[in-house]
Amino acid sequence: MANPFLAPKRRRVFPLLLAAAAALLAIVAVGVAIESQLGPRAPKTYAPPAAIPLPGATASALPSGSPTPQASSVLNGPLQLVVGTELVNGVRLGYPHSTVGAVSAGVEYMRQIGSTLDPDRAAAVGRLVADASWSDAPQQIAAGPTAARKQLGLPATGQLPTNASVVLSPVEYQVQSATADDARVLLLATYTSSSPGQGIETRMGVYPLDLHWSAGDWHLLDSTDDTDCSHLVAQPESPDASAKGWQELKQ
Repeated sequence: MANPFLAPKRRRVFPLLLAAAAALLAIVAVGVAIESQLGPRAPKTYAPPAAIPLPGATASALPSGSPTPQASSVLNGPLQLVVGTELVNGVRLGYPHSTVGAVSAGVEYMRQIGSTLDPDRAAAVGRLVADASWSDAPQQIAAGPTAARKQLGLPATGQLPTNASVVLSPVEYQVQSATADDARVLLLATYTSSSPGQGIETRMGVYPLDLHWSAGDWHLLDSTDDTDCSHLVAQPESPDASAKGWQELKQ
């Protein structure tokens, strides 16, 4: 699968976020999230580490006068994910032409993008899952693992320690809008990082993404929607999560 990043203002969100990542490594284009400490302490607001530039990542508040997005009635309740019919370079592809197929594809793509510290691997995933209209997706997505390595105090290139890793795990979803060929999906996901210097940290974040049906499958778009979704962060399966529209993902 939202924040700050600076560069000359453009409609496209990813170049904006990535340009600023060089100057503000402590912030990532994944949206404001809540840190869940691996202990009895209560979660607290945090500035997420530089990690992964995700499709649809939020960078600023909803423009004045714009309506607040609402979850679509086209898909509500627990969702049983479907598995892609093809396995290409470790990535599941081949999803049904339906809203369930769009959400299932989004979950798989976000897992793959968010669970690697290898820029080459991230670029390879980008080439498989990005829409043809997003021409520089491999480069944009590959910048995430590089930033994450630096933030975690890991070598910029080469082999990593055996206990260094990042894992993105979507656990709940919302469908904000859907048509036959397009879907706006939000994923509530844990992001767990492990490194020798910082130990293990688990955080909760909201990951918006836009999917488009093309060439017989669902693909990620380079979204121009920079709506702030930080108000939707919640602990999964809690009354707060239900009140904010989150629905269970069944693996």
